[in-house]
Formats: sequence, C-alpha cells, structure tokens
Amino acid sequence: MSDKKPKLLIIDGNALIHRSFHALPETMMTKTGEQTNAVYGFIMVLLKSLKDIKPEYVALTLDKKGRTFRHEAFDDYKAHRVAAPMELYKQIPRIKELARAFNIPIYEMSGYEADDLIGTISRHVDGSVEKIIVTGDLDTLQLVNDHTKVYTMSHGLSDNVIYDEKKVRERFDGLGPDQMVDYKGLRGDPSDNIPGVPGIGEKTAIELLTKFKTLDGVYKYLENRRQKTDDRKPASPAGKQTTEKSEEMIKPRIAELLKTHKKQAYLSQKLARIECEAKIEFSLDETKFGRFDNEKIIKLFSELEFKSLIPRIKEIGTKDGGIAAGDESPAEDKFERNKKTFKYRLIDSEKSFQKFIIALKKQKIFSLDTETSGFDAHCSSLLGISFSWKEGEAWFIKVKNHVSKECVKSARNLNLFGSPESEDTLPPVVLGKKGIGLNKIVDALKPVLADPKIKKTGHNIKFDYKILKMSGMETTGIYFDTMIASYLLNPGSRQHGLDALTLSELGFEKISKEDLLGKGKIKIGFSEISAEKLSLYSCEDADFTFRLFMKLKKELPDRGQKKLFHEIEMPLVPILGDMELAGIKIDALFLENMGEKVKKEIAKLKEKIWQSAGLEFNINSTKQLKEILFEKLAISTLGVGKGKTGFSTSAGELFKLKDKHPIIRPLMEYRELAKLQSTYIKALPDLINGKTGRVHTSFNQSVTSTGRLSSTEPNLQNIPIRTELGREIRKAFVAEPGFKLLSADYSQIELRLAAHASGDKKMLKAFRDGLDIHSATAAEINNLALDKVTHEMRREAKAVNFGIIYGQGPRGLSESADIPYDRAREFISGYFNVYADVKKYIDESIESARVKGFAETMFGRKRYLPEINSPAIQIKKAAERMAINTPLQGAAADMIKIAMINISRMINEFNADGGESSSREENKEIRMLLQVHDELLFEVREDKIQEWAKKIKAAMEGVARLKVPIIADLKTGKNWGEMEKIEI
Repeated sequence: MSDKKPKLLIIDGNALIHRSFHALPETMMTKTGEQTNAVYGFIMVLLKSLKDIKPEYVALTLDKKGRTFRHEAFDDYKAHRVAAPMELYKQIPRIKELARAFNIPIYEMSGYEADDLIGTISRHVDGSVEKIIVTGDLDTLQLVNDHTKVYTMSHGLSDNVIYDEKKVRERFDGLGPDQMVDYKGLRGDPSDNIPGVPGIGEKTAIELLTKFKTLDGVYKYLENRRQKTDDRKPASPAGKQTTEKSEEMIKPRIAELLKTHKKQAYLSQKLARIECEAKIEFSLDETKFGRFDNEKIIKLFSELEFKSLIPRIKEIGTKDGGIAAGDESPAEDKFERNKKTFKYRLIDSEKSFQKFIIALKKQKIFSLDTETSGFDAHCSSLLGISFSWKEGEAWFIKVKNHVSKECVKSARNLNLFGSPESEDTLPPVVLGKKGIGLNKIVDALKPVLADPKIKKTGHNIKFDYKILKMSGMETTGIYFDTMIASYLLNPGSRQHGLDALTLSELGFEKISKEDLLGKGKIKIGFSEISAEKLSLYSCEDADFTFRLFMKLKKELPDRGQKKLFHEIEMPLVPILGDMELAGIKIDALFLENMGEKVKKEIAKLKEKIWQSAGLEFNINSTKQLKEILFEKLAISTLGVGKGKTGFSTSAGELFKLKDKHPIIRPLMEYRELAKLQSTYIKALPDLINGKTGRVHTSFNQSVTSTGRLSSTEPNLQNIPIRTELGREIRKAFVAEPGFKLLSADYSQIELRLAAHASGDKKMLKAFRDGLDIHSATAAEINNLALDKVTHEMRREAKAVNFGIIYGQGPRGLSESADIPYDRAREFISGYFNVYADVKKYIDESIESARVKGFAETMFGRKRYLPEINSPAIQIKKAAERMAINTPLQGAAADMIKIAMINISRMINEFNADGGESSSREENKEIRMLLQVHDELLFEVREDKIQEWAKKIKAAMEGVARLKVPIIADLKTGKNWGEMEKIEI
C-alpha cells in the first residue's frame, strides 16, 4: 500500500459479521448472557486493520434486510443459504453502536447489498485516494485496480492477505480482477446460489478465460466454430470429417455444456457483478477518521467484557499517533491532570517525611511502588518509593544522594544517567540536594516493611521486594499482587501490565513510560526527569495499584481462585525474588572453549549443506533456503505447511522432510547448534553480573496458560537436555567453592497424575509396583513379557505415553516418535485398549471443558477454553488438546510451587533456629537457585548434601496425596551437567 496517498478503509460489515460468528464459539457471552462472538470478531478485525493500514478515512457498509435487485432477476438467488440464527442478528445493533462510538459512518440501502455500496464508494472516490476493502470473502476482488485493494482473512480471523492485481492473478492462476465476474458466470458461486454452468469448475473456468479472456470471448468462439462447422466440406472418403486444430480449444463435452446453459451463464455473470451506481449519499469528508469517543468505546468494551482489547485502542487514532477525544482539543497533559485531580504528595523534607511515617504506621494495608535507575536489582539505585492506602491519594518519598560507586558504570551502560565523568557530576535527580537520605528511609521503613501483620500490595511486587531488600529493607506481609491476580482471572491473556490493566479494568489512561521519558530522538533518561514528574508518575502507580487491588480481590472468590492465589501464588513471590537475587555461577572459560568447538562443527555442517545443495548460499536466509529446497532441489512439498511467504522451513516442517533429501538432517543439526551457540554459549558470559559474578534469570508467574513458571534473560528452561550439546551447556552452571549443586526432579509426574486422575488399574499398578512405566506400556501393547521389551519398543511407548497426555493424534505421534503414520495409529489404538480408563478420562476432560468453558487442575487453577466449541475444526482440536493436558501439566506446576513454598519455609525455620543466618546470602549453607519445569536446583554446602537431600525429597514427595507414589529423584555434582544420583 502506498504511504503517500490518503487511504479510505471500506468495511464489508456483513461479511465480517458472518465470518466472526462462525469462526468464534457461540459460548462467548457476557455475565448477563449476551452473546458476543460476532461482535468480538468484528472488533478484532477492525482494530487490526486500523492499526495495519492507518487510514485517513473509514466507512462501514451493511446489508439492508429484504430483497435486492438480484432477487428480482433470479428468484432463487441465495435461496439455498441457511438463514443465519437470530443470535447473529441480535449482535448487529451492538456493532453499529461501536461503529458510531468510533465515529465511523454506516452505509446501507434497501434493494442493494453491502458489496454494491462498496463498489459505488470505491468507484466514485477518485484515484488520489487509495481504497482498501476489508472483507471476510473474495466477492469484491472484481473491484481491485491500481488504487483499490482488498484486505481479507486467510485463516480464521488472525491472518490477513492484501489483494492487489498481482495477488489476484497469483490466486486465480493468471486471471485478473476484471475477469472475476466472468469467472463466476462460468463457475458459479454455491454460497450465493449463483448457478454458473453445471459441470464447469474452477479449473475449467480458469482455462477458458485464460484462452478467451471474457465470457463473451468464449461464446464468440463457440458461435464462430458453429458457423464453420455448418459450412465445412463433406466427409473424407474414409468417412471421417477433418478436424481443425483450433477445434481442440474447447473439449466437445465442455462446449455442449456451454451451449446448453448459455442463458444461465450470462444470468450468473449479472448476479455476480457488483453494482457501482447505487444512489447513496456519500461524502468522503464524512468518513474522516481519527477523532472518536474514547470513553464511550472503553465503556462499551467493558460492558461487552472485551477488557483485553481496551489497551489496543491506544494503537489507533489520528495520523500523528494521538488517541482521539471527543473534540479537537490538544492532548491532555496527564501530569497536570494528576496534579489537579488527585492528592499526590512529594516528600522531600524532614518534616513531611516524619508526618508521613506517623500516618503509614497506622495502616493495616497499603500499596507500594519503587522507582529505580534500572532493572538490575543488584546495580540499580533506589530513586524513590510511593505508597497509597486510599483512592486518589498517594505519597512519594524522594531518595537523596544515593548511587553506589560500583553501580555507576552499570547505570551509564544503560544510558540512565547520561555520561558523567565522575560520581560528583551525576545529575541532580539522582544526587539532588532535596530528598530524604537512604539511611533515614531504611531506619523508618524497615520495621513497617518487616511487619507481617501490615499487608503490602503491589503490581509485580517481586521487583519492589528485590529492590527494597538490596537497599537494606526486608519486606514481609506481601499480600496481593495485582498482576498475578489479573493473570489468574484471565490466564489466556498477556495484557497484565499496570497501564493496560488500569485502562481495561478502571477505564483510566495512566501516564506511560513514553509520557515520562519521551520516545525516539527526544527520549530522555531518568537523570533528566524532574522530581515533581517522577512523583506524579510513581504516586499514580501506587494509587491505581491500590484501586485494582480493591476491585480484583472481589473477583478472585467469584472465579474460585482465592485459595490458589493466597496459598500458592502469593507465598511464592518472595521465594522467586530470593532465587533471582541468588543467581547461579557460570564457568565462562568452559563456555569459551565449548564455543570454539561448536564453531568448528557449525563450519563443517555448513560445508556439508552447501555440498548437498551444489552451491554456497546464506543458510540463515529463509528466502534463499526455500529456493534451494523447493526449487533447485525440487524436494516434494507434500504435507509441508505454508506461511505468508510460501512453504515453511520451520523446524517442524523440516522434520517432515528429513528422509526426502540428504541436505535436511545436517540442516536441522546446523540450526540447533547455531541457536544454542547464539542463545547460550555466546550469550551467557555476557549476562554474568559484574557485581555478583553470577547469572540472574527472571522467573515469570503470569505468562503461561497452564500455571508453569517461565524464565527470561536468560531462559534456562529451553536448554535441550536430551541432546549431547544441551547437556554440555549445563556443565557451565557450577557451584561455588565448598558447595555442590543438588537437583531434585519429579519423576514422570504428569503420567502419575494421569494415572491418579483416570484411576486406570493397569497404570496404577505399574506405578505402585515401581515399574518403568514406558517398558510396562510397551510390554502391554506388544503383549510381551517385561524382560522382552526392546529399547526401540520402549522409545515408542515413551512417545505415546507423553503424546497421549498432550492430546497428540497419530500424525503428531508419528512425527515425535519418528515412526510411520500407520504404526502410530496402531500404537494409539493399542494404548487405549490397554489403558481404557485413560481414554475415558480424556473424553470426560474434553466434555467437561465443553460444558464449563474451562479446564481445571486438582488445586483449582482454571484455563478458559471457549474455543472448544468452535466450528473451526483446527481451533476446536487445539482446545481439546489443552483440555486434556491442562489438568495434568497445571497440577504438576502447582505441585512444584507448593514444594518450593514448603522447602523455603523449612530453610527459613532452620536459619531462625540457629542455623547459619548471615545476612550475606553466599554464606548460607543452602539456597534454592532454579526451577526448571519439574526440577529444583539448590546450592548446598558439601558436608550438608545428604542431610538436605533427605529433607527436600520428603518435602517434594509430600505435597499431595495421589493414588500412586510421588517420586523425586535427587542428584548432586559440582556442575549441573555432571551429577550423580543420591540414594536415600
């Protein structure tokens, strides 16, 4: 699309409404029972197209109820189409209401369809404006020209395709937009009951129009051939008539069909042609987009319970990026708004500080928020702390003169302070004269923060906990995290940030980081922010965190999430904070040496790939790789998935081709080595903290839909431990001198949970008897004695055991186990014959999720699956897989979290009872360092390994009572990759 021309977005309302209604589950309803699937889908497409296209003008077209001129021409027009249910039509007024809130004019006219209005508008707006038609079908492709394009969905509602003339020709094997009407004249359109010529399908229609260009051209040729046939010479002596070569241009059978149904062909052409002269009153100025009723839209989205979409309103608006208000007034100064509207107080004097402390000590609960020079808790300076315990009121304590010398370099690297030559030249907001000294703040706040009876709330309070701890203040009584509460209430959403949540839950647009720091070339650092602005920003955070707390705490019990929140998620917050602060030691020299070896191996693989290809090319270029694989080497694309740019070369798609050419396996190996090289071998040394000498990952509680923790910077949960290189990388994680690493790993916990949940007798017996479940499964399926099971049989059984609990079908199992499809299908059939109750459990899990709309773990964690009732088979199947796996994977996630809480409590009690309790973390005899899926990693003093191993094993195995034993395997070693099993 041109960036120079202004753009007019013409929305095909009915096409989008129908597509949305059928693509999304009918179970999408508000709490009051209002069905919203069509509205939601329509709005999703609208927001996406507005963001992608950034139009200056927008118009919405809709069908008007009643017959059209096409019905007058053909009484059976659309006669076979099943009438849409009333549930669809009931949603149209809501869509109109939303369009009006966006200030989008609506065009509809009796006797005409929306397509006719689209055609009329697109033809009557001249070429100085680029028209983009947003639709759910391809009927409007006939309107495409140099200044008109079609924006439509390719899969469901998420992917989109933009059709210009070139794209139309690609889609229809060379036919252009001007041939689309004739194409339907020949082929017809079953969806509209346009008959076309019976017996002529897509292929034949394209062939005819490729040869003769138009419908008229086809019939002109037939007429000419008829005349020539009438005038031709008598038959040859052999009794055979001569046939001219040109007669082969249309096969006799097709020619006969065309002759018989000529009238029907031209009627179909007429029905398919979009009318571009409808008598509608249209004004381009009326469609000017960019000023809309922001508050009304937020209110409507809230009523419809589209809260996750509210933050996306910010992504659209006027050409200069501003969100529209209801008038032409300039954008509101949010800092001035907060000064006038709320009671936010900057505390930077001794008198105001003492008065604040007196008020703070009287509170039973408050929210807090820290402002820092960066995100590294070890090397960031505390700039201030805000507190709130009443709506519309907050206090910000500005820290005076606090930047540790060892952190100045780190801060400079982050461009937070500019580039001062010495500590004396650090900017005033950091080393300002006004403010409260850190020592005074610590002395006054320490007893309040350490008091477990005073409840603390926050948004991502783990970060505040770490910053305060590094500043000398231990925080207990951490009661409520609004980010985690939002996550439990909406686990499928990623919109849990404070700004997004405040907008969606409270309809208030906060001061953003961009408002505070600016963007692009005018972006500033914290060093240049005035104390007043920082105060207003931070107070707002604390205030609205407290407001969210008051709202969300009422919703948790309604969704059955209160116990899970208070007994599992919240106690975990400080534990994760301490683990992040502890970090883990990395052997950088080991990784450097390893990197050299891998570099050589990558070079060998590169040569091997080039040799197989017959030329050198950029292996990392997807475009070049596709050309090599599918064009030069002509590897079959049968079964290979497609993306927006053609056939995919993703890891999963390459796996399908592994036996089709010698280039594939070295290519897969190359990719794996290159990824591990860049992600871990090269990256880990750069992540070693200059102050601690250790790597500090971040654990995320509000990302995965199943409740599992994830880790970032670095992601330590994606090191492939099943490969030799992955195990080698783990060797770089080492213990400090005098310590060892201790690993505690749940054994086959999800399979044990499957046995518990299904109650399958054979599976229960295998676990109770201490058998290897994979060998036992192989023996049962192959009807063999346990000692006759081969390694290959066990490998297949292992794949099916885990595949079943992930909802895998034969195709998935075939790929994961690297076995033929038929063998995978037989294996699954045999598996369900052996474990009949597991099959029953799977069916019941799917049915339960279909009825309830969610899957649930034994600890009450919910994952909402409205798409399980989708008519789209792929969407539905994906939801069914989630319904099977979530109760198992989610329960495993809950169990290890409970184990972490119990073990942490045990360690704390040990320290409190006279164990080593030095304030220096590195002197403690045991620290919990990492959680990776079903494994916990500790650093333990060498002489205490056996003692702590026993305690940890007992704690992990005692988190729940299942129908089978819970087993935790323990190992120890000087590094994470070389560990020996501990027998207890």
